[in-house]
Amino acid sequence: METAFYFYTIVVMLVCVASGSVSLSAYFVSRRHSFLYAAAMLLFYFLDLALIFQYEYLGQNVEYSINQFYTIDHPQLKILLALGTLEPMWLILCDFVNERRRVLRLAPALAFIAASEIVVLCLPVDEFRQWLFYTLRQAFLLWCLAFGVYRYSTARNEVEKARLRRQEPLFLVTLVLCLCILIEDVVMILVFDSSFFANADMLPLYISERNFSENILLLALSFFTLRAAADTLRLRFKEPPSADAPDTQEYVDELLPAFCERYHLTARERVILEEVLQGKDNQNIASSLQLALGTVKAHVHNILKKTGTTTRQELAQLFWKG
Repeated sequence: METAFYFYTIVVMLVCVASGSVSLSAYFVSRRHSFLYAAAMLLFYFLDLALIFQYEYLGQNVEYSINQFYTIDHPQLKILLALGTLEPMWLILCDFVNERRRVLRLAPALAFIAASEIVVLCLPVDEFRQWLFYTLRQAFLLWCLAFGVYRYSTARNEVEKARLRRQEPLFLVTLVLCLCILIEDVVMILVFDSSFFANADMLPLYISERNFSENILLLALSFFTLRAAADTLRLRFKEPPSADAPDTQEYVDELLPAFCERYHLTARERVILEEVLQGKDNQNIASSLQLALGTVKAHVHNILKKTGTTTRQELAQLFWKG
Protein backbone atom coordinates (compact mmCIF):
# COMPACT_ATOMS: atom_id res chain seq x y z
CA MET A 1 0.00 0.00 0.00
CA GLU A 2 2.82 2.40 0.90
CA THR A 3 4.45 1.77 -2.49
CA ALA A 4 1.22 2.53 -4.33
CA PHE A 5 0.79 5.83 -2.49
CA TYR A 6 4.44 6.64 -3.14
CA PHE A 7 4.21 6.27 -6.93
CA TYR A 8 0.78 7.89 -7.04
CA THR A 9 2.10 10.99 -5.26
CA ILE A 10 5.19 11.14 -7.48
CA VAL A 11 3.10 10.99 -10.66
CA VAL A 12 0.78 13.83 -9.56
CA MET A 13 3.77 15.95 -8.53
CA LEU A 14 5.53 15.34 -11.86
CA VAL A 15 2.40 16.33 -13.79
CA CYS A 16 2.20 19.58 -11.80
CA VAL A 17 5.86 20.36 -12.50
CA ALA A 18 5.58 19.56 -16.21
CA SER A 19 2.37 21.54 -16.70
CA GLY A 20 3.71 24.48 -14.71
CA SER A 21 6.90 24.56 -16.79
CA VAL A 22 5.00 24.55 -20.08
CA SER A 23 2.64 27.23 -18.77
CA LEU A 24 5.59 29.40 -17.75
CA SER A 25 7.10 28.98 -21.22
CA ALA A 26 3.80 30.07 -22.77
CA TYR A 27 3.83 33.15 -20.55
CA PHE A 28 7.29 34.20 -21.73
CA VAL A 29 6.15 33.78 -25.34
CA SER A 30 2.78 35.52 -25.06
CA ARG A 31 3.10 37.67 -21.89
CA ARG A 32 -0.40 36.45 -21.09
CA HIS A 33 -0.80 36.73 -17.32
CA SER A 34 -3.18 33.78 -17.13
CA PHE A 35 -0.30 31.43 -17.95
CA LEU A 36 1.79 32.96 -15.17
CA TYR A 37 -1.08 32.48 -12.73
CA ALA A 38 -1.52 28.87 -13.90
CA ALA A 39 2.19 28.20 -13.34
CA ALA A 40 1.90 29.62 -9.81
CA MET A 41 -1.19 27.51 -9.13
CA LEU A 42 0.58 24.31 -10.14
CA LEU A 43 3.76 25.23 -8.27
CA PHE A 44 1.93 25.80 -5.00
CA TYR A 45 -0.04 22.58 -5.38
CA PHE A 46 3.23 20.76 -6.01
CA LEU A 47 4.56 22.22 -2.75
CA ASP A 48 1.37 21.16 -0.97
CA LEU A 49 1.88 17.60 -2.18
CA ALA A 50 5.55 17.77 -1.25
CA LEU A 51 4.53 18.68 2.31
CA ILE A 52 2.24 15.63 2.47
CA PHE A 53 5.02 13.53 0.95
CA GLN A 54 7.37 14.70 3.70
CA TYR A 55 4.91 13.85 6.48
CA GLU A 56 4.29 10.38 5.10
CA TYR A 57 7.81 9.23 4.33
CA LEU A 58 9.75 10.94 7.08
CA GLY A 59 7.20 9.72 9.59
CA GLN A 60 7.27 6.04 8.67
CA ASN A 61 9.59 5.20 11.55
CA VAL A 62 7.69 7.37 14.03
CA GLU A 63 4.95 5.88 16.18
CA TYR A 64 1.59 7.07 14.86
CA SER A 65 -1.40 7.55 17.14
CA ILE A 66 -4.92 7.25 15.75
CA ASN A 67 -5.74 10.44 17.71
CA GLN A 68 -3.68 12.34 15.12
CA PHE A 69 -6.28 11.56 12.46
CA TYR A 70 -8.09 14.87 13.06
CA THR A 71 -5.11 17.11 13.71
CA ILE A 72 -4.03 19.84 11.26
CA ASP A 73 -0.25 19.92 11.08
CA HIS A 74 1.32 23.33 10.35
CA PRO A 75 -2.03 25.05 9.63
CA GLN A 76 -0.45 28.41 8.73
CA LEU A 77 1.72 26.80 6.09
CA LYS A 78 -1.25 24.88 4.71
CA ILE A 79 -3.30 28.08 4.52
CA LEU A 80 -0.49 29.73 2.55
CA LEU A 81 -0.14 26.80 0.14
CA ALA A 82 -3.89 26.55 -0.37
CA LEU A 83 -4.10 30.28 -1.05
CA GLY A 84 -1.22 29.98 -3.52
CA THR A 85 -3.24 27.36 -5.39
CA LEU A 86 -6.67 28.99 -5.22
CA GLU A 87 -5.95 32.69 -5.75
CA PRO A 88 -4.31 32.11 -9.18
CA MET A 89 -7.49 30.27 -10.27
CA TRP A 90 -9.50 33.34 -9.29
CA LEU A 91 -7.10 35.70 -11.08
CA ILE A 92 -7.30 33.57 -14.25
CA LEU A 93 -11.08 33.94 -14.17
CA CYS A 94 -10.81 37.70 -13.52
CA ASP A 95 -8.50 38.09 -16.51
CA PHE A 96 -10.80 36.05 -18.72
CA VAL A 97 -13.86 38.18 -17.93
CA ASN A 98 -11.77 41.39 -17.92
CA GLU A 99 -12.39 42.10 -14.23
CA ARG A 100 -9.83 44.76 -13.25
CA ARG A 101 -11.12 46.01 -9.90
CA ARG A 102 -8.30 45.41 -7.43
CA VAL A 103 -10.61 45.12 -4.43
CA LEU A 104 -12.60 42.34 -6.05
CA ARG A 105 -9.46 40.53 -7.17
CA LEU A 106 -8.09 40.48 -3.60
CA ALA A 107 -11.26 40.18 -1.50
CA PRO A 108 -11.74 36.37 -1.84
CA ALA A 109 -8.14 35.74 -0.77
CA LEU A 110 -8.49 37.95 2.31
CA ALA A 111 -11.80 36.30 3.20
CA PHE A 112 -10.23 32.84 2.84
CA ILE A 113 -7.32 33.75 5.13
CA ALA A 114 -9.60 35.27 7.77
CA ALA A 115 -12.02 32.32 7.76
CA SER A 116 -9.19 29.77 7.93
CA GLU A 117 -7.55 31.57 10.86
CA ILE A 118 -10.86 31.68 12.74
CA VAL A 119 -11.31 27.93 12.25
CA VAL A 120 -7.78 27.15 13.42
CA LEU A 121 -7.75 29.47 16.43
CA CYS A 122 -11.32 29.33 17.68
CA LEU A 123 -12.57 25.76 17.21
CA PRO A 124 -11.63 22.72 19.32
CA VAL A 125 -9.52 19.98 17.74
CA ASP A 126 -12.05 17.51 16.40
CA GLU A 127 -13.40 16.14 13.14
CA PHE A 128 -15.66 19.17 12.45
CA ARG A 129 -12.73 21.57 12.75
CA GLN A 130 -10.67 19.54 10.30
CA TRP A 131 -13.59 19.23 7.87
CA LEU A 132 -14.39 22.94 7.96
CA PHE A 133 -10.72 23.87 7.52
CA TYR A 134 -10.45 21.91 4.27
CA THR A 135 -13.99 22.74 3.09
CA LEU A 136 -13.07 26.43 2.93
CA ARG A 137 -11.02 25.53 -0.15
CA GLN A 138 -14.12 24.21 -1.88
CA ALA A 139 -16.03 27.31 -0.81
CA PHE A 140 -13.38 29.38 -2.65
CA LEU A 141 -13.78 27.21 -5.76
CA LEU A 142 -17.56 27.45 -5.66
CA TRP A 143 -17.26 31.22 -5.38
CA CYS A 144 -15.19 31.25 -8.58
CA LEU A 145 -17.76 29.11 -10.38
CA ALA A 146 -20.66 31.22 -9.12
CA PHE A 147 -18.95 34.40 -10.28
CA GLY A 148 -18.42 32.86 -13.72
CA VAL A 149 -22.14 32.04 -13.92
CA TYR A 150 -22.99 35.58 -12.81
CA ARG A 151 -20.81 37.15 -15.50
CA TYR A 152 -22.37 34.91 -18.12
CA SER A 153 -25.91 35.78 -17.04
CA THR A 154 -25.13 39.51 -17.06
CA ALA A 155 -23.18 39.57 -20.34
CA ARG A 156 -24.62 42.25 -22.59
CA ASN A 157 -24.12 40.63 -25.96
CA GLU A 158 -24.06 37.22 -27.60
CA VAL A 159 -20.39 37.54 -28.54
CA GLU A 160 -19.31 37.57 -24.91
CA LYS A 161 -21.80 34.85 -24.00
CA ALA A 162 -20.45 32.64 -26.78
CA ARG A 163 -16.90 33.24 -25.56
CA LEU A 164 -17.89 32.17 -22.04
CA ARG A 165 -19.83 29.16 -23.31
CA ARG A 166 -16.66 27.80 -24.90
CA GLN A 167 -15.35 27.28 -21.36
CA GLU A 168 -18.30 25.07 -20.44
CA PRO A 169 -16.25 21.81 -20.36
CA LEU A 170 -13.79 23.35 -17.89
CA PHE A 171 -16.66 24.70 -15.80
CA LEU A 172 -18.48 21.35 -15.64
CA VAL A 173 -15.34 19.36 -14.84
CA THR A 174 -14.44 21.77 -12.04
CA LEU A 175 -17.97 21.76 -10.64
CA VAL A 176 -18.32 17.97 -10.63
CA LEU A 177 -14.90 17.39 -9.08
CA CYS A 178 -15.48 20.14 -6.50
CA LEU A 179 -18.64 18.33 -5.41
CA CYS A 180 -16.69 15.06 -5.32
CA ILE A 181 -14.12 16.70 -3.04
CA LEU A 182 -16.88 17.84 -0.69
CA ILE A 183 -18.43 14.37 -0.61
CA GLU A 184 -15.06 12.70 -0.03
CA ASP A 185 -14.27 15.05 2.86
CA VAL A 186 -17.67 14.46 4.46
CA VAL A 187 -17.28 10.69 4.21
CA MET A 188 -13.63 10.48 5.30
CA ILE A 189 -13.74 13.11 8.06
CA LEU A 190 -17.29 13.30 9.40
CA VAL A 191 -18.68 9.82 8.66
CA PHE A 192 -15.67 7.51 8.59
CA ASP A 193 -14.69 5.91 11.91
CA SER A 194 -10.92 6.34 12.13
CA SER A 195 -10.63 3.62 14.80
CA PHE A 196 -11.53 1.06 12.13
CA PHE A 197 -7.94 1.33 10.85
CA ALA A 198 -6.38 1.60 14.27
CA ASN A 199 -4.09 -1.35 13.59
CA ALA A 200 -3.45 -0.58 9.91
CA ASP A 201 0.00 0.93 10.33
CA MET A 202 0.27 4.17 8.28
CA LEU A 203 -3.02 3.87 6.35
CA PRO A 204 -5.01 6.38 8.45
CA LEU A 205 -2.28 8.96 7.97
CA TYR A 206 -2.38 8.51 4.19
CA ILE A 207 -6.16 8.88 4.14
CA SER A 208 -6.29 11.89 6.47
CA GLU A 209 -3.65 13.88 4.58
CA ARG A 210 -5.00 13.71 1.02
CA ASN A 211 -8.14 14.06 -1.05
CA PHE A 212 -8.10 11.99 -4.22
CA SER A 213 -10.83 14.03 -5.93
CA GLU A 214 -8.73 17.15 -5.35
CA ASN A 215 -5.76 15.44 -6.98
CA ILE A 216 -7.92 14.55 -10.00
CA LEU A 217 -9.16 18.14 -10.22
CA LEU A 218 -5.60 19.47 -10.38
CA LEU A 219 -4.73 16.85 -13.00
CA ALA A 220 -7.73 18.02 -15.04
CA LEU A 221 -6.69 21.65 -14.67
CA SER A 222 -3.19 20.64 -15.74
CA PHE A 223 -4.67 19.14 -18.90
CA PHE A 224 -6.58 22.32 -19.78
CA THR A 225 -3.49 24.39 -19.01
CA LEU A 226 -1.28 22.23 -21.22
CA ARG A 227 -3.76 22.42 -24.09
CA ALA A 228 -3.98 26.21 -23.96
CA ALA A 229 -0.22 26.60 -23.54
CA ALA A 230 0.47 24.25 -26.44
CA ASP A 231 -1.79 26.32 -28.71
CA THR A 232 0.03 29.48 -27.65
CA LEU A 233 3.49 28.03 -28.20
CA ARG A 234 2.50 26.59 -31.57
CA LEU A 235 1.39 29.97 -32.85
CA ARG A 236 4.46 31.75 -31.40
CA PHE A 237 2.49 34.82 -30.33
CA LYS A 238 5.50 37.00 -29.60
CA GLU A 239 5.50 37.99 -33.26
CA PRO A 240 2.45 38.16 -35.54
CA PRO A 241 1.84 34.71 -37.05
CA SER A 242 2.12 34.50 -40.79
CA ALA A 243 -1.10 34.32 -42.75
CA ASP A 244 -0.42 30.76 -43.89
CA ALA A 245 0.47 29.42 -40.43
CA PRO A 246 -1.65 26.42 -39.35
CA ASP A 247 -4.85 27.35 -37.50
CA THR A 248 -3.97 31.08 -37.43
CA GLN A 249 -7.11 32.24 -39.23
CA GLU A 250 -9.24 29.98 -37.05
CA TYR A 251 -7.93 31.66 -33.91
CA VAL A 252 -8.30 35.13 -35.42
CA ASP A 253 -11.94 34.40 -36.27
CA GLU A 254 -12.51 33.12 -32.74
CA LEU A 255 -10.91 36.02 -30.86
CA LEU A 256 -11.71 38.96 -33.14
CA PRO A 257 -15.43 39.52 -32.30
CA ALA A 258 -14.87 39.59 -28.52
CA PHE A 259 -11.74 41.74 -28.86
CA CYS A 260 -13.55 44.33 -31.00
CA GLU A 261 -16.51 44.32 -28.63
CA ARG A 262 -14.26 44.82 -25.60
CA TYR A 263 -12.46 47.85 -27.09
CA HIS A 264 -15.50 49.24 -28.94
CA LEU A 265 -13.99 48.97 -32.40
CA THR A 266 -16.20 49.81 -35.37
CA ALA A 267 -16.91 47.43 -38.23
CA ARG A 268 -14.36 49.22 -40.43
CA GLU A 269 -11.75 49.16 -37.65
CA ARG A 270 -12.34 45.44 -37.27
CA VAL A 271 -11.51 44.89 -40.94
CA ILE A 272 -8.39 47.06 -40.62
CA LEU A 273 -7.33 45.19 -37.47
CA GLU A 274 -7.58 41.85 -39.25
CA GLU A 275 -5.27 43.18 -41.96
CA VAL A 276 -2.82 44.48 -39.35
CA LEU A 277 -2.73 41.06 -37.69
CA GLN A 278 -1.64 39.60 -41.03
CA GLY A 279 1.46 41.81 -40.86
CA LYS A 280 0.46 44.20 -43.65
CA ASP A 281 1.65 47.81 -43.66
CA ASN A 282 -0.67 50.77 -44.30
CA GLN A 283 0.04 50.90 -48.03
CA ASN A 284 -0.77 47.21 -48.53
CA ILE A 285 -3.91 47.55 -46.45
CA ALA A 286 -5.02 50.54 -48.52
CA SER A 287 -4.43 48.62 -51.74
CA SER A 288 -6.17 45.48 -50.46
CA LEU A 289 -9.27 47.31 -49.24
CA GLN A 290 -9.20 50.00 -51.95
CA LEU A 291 -9.04 52.83 -49.41
CA ALA A 292 -7.06 56.05 -49.31
CA LEU A 293 -3.76 55.76 -47.45
CA GLY A 294 -4.77 58.61 -45.12
CA THR A 295 -7.99 56.78 -44.24
CA VAL A 296 -6.09 53.64 -43.29
CA LYS A 297 -3.64 55.64 -41.17
CA ALA A 298 -6.55 57.29 -39.35
CA HIS A 299 -8.20 53.94 -38.62
CA VAL A 300 -4.94 52.39 -37.38
CA HIS A 301 -4.39 55.41 -35.13
CA ASN A 302 -7.91 55.04 -33.68
CA ILE A 303 -7.38 51.31 -33.07
CA LEU A 304 -4.13 51.94 -31.21
CA LYS A 305 -5.75 54.70 -29.15
CA LYS A 306 -8.80 52.60 -28.19
CA THR A 307 -6.68 49.60 -27.20
CA GLY A 308 -4.13 51.66 -25.27
CA THR A 309 -1.21 50.47 -27.40
CA THR A 310 1.47 52.49 -29.19
CA THR A 311 2.84 50.09 -31.81
CA ARG A 312 1.55 47.35 -34.07
CA GLN A 313 3.60 44.79 -32.16
CA GLU A 314 1.96 45.81 -28.87
CA LEU A 315 -1.42 45.63 -30.58
CA ALA A 316 -0.73 42.12 -31.88
CA GLN A 317 0.49 40.94 -28.48
CA LEU A 318 -2.61 42.40 -26.78
CA PHE A 319 -4.85 40.66 -29.31
CA TRP A 320 -3.23 37.25 -28.85
CA LYS A 321 -3.51 37.52 -25.09
CA GLY A 322 -7.24 37.08 -25.64
